[in-house]
Amino acid sequence: MKPVNSKVAMTWFCGISAILVLAGIVFAFFGLGILPVNRNVLLPWESAIYGAIMMGWGTTLFLVGRIAFRRNDVELMVALLCGLALWLAVEALISAYLGVFFNIGVDIAVFALFGTPLIMGIRHGARTSSDPASLPR
Repeated sequence: MKPVNSKVAMTWFCGISAILVLAGIVFAFFGLGILPVNRNVLLPWESAIYGAIMMGWGTTLFLVGRIAFRRNDVELMVALLCGLALWLAVEALISAYLGVFFNIGVDIAVFALFGTPLIMGIRHGARTSSDPASLPR
């Protein structure tokens, strides 16, 4: 079996991720109603998609977060924090624009719940990584 070229795999993964972000931008501003979906099933379908995204994102946070904390990987923690901040900031802004004000409170609470341990881990990792004894050999 031929070994995987990590540069190709990373480029592929990043390219698909960028497409996903662009699709998210389109749907955030134009809604899923731009797709050829029967209007009678649009809301239940959107709800199912939202639930599926939350399951996938929650699983990603759980698995990647455990790796980040086990390895004391500050770079990974910062990446998680940035992803969370973008998600919740955009969601809060759209919620405010649409008048769904309770969701802004939910977004703030979710960010506090996830952000607090990440910030603690980042600060702890930054302190320990400045110690020459903690650097890899």
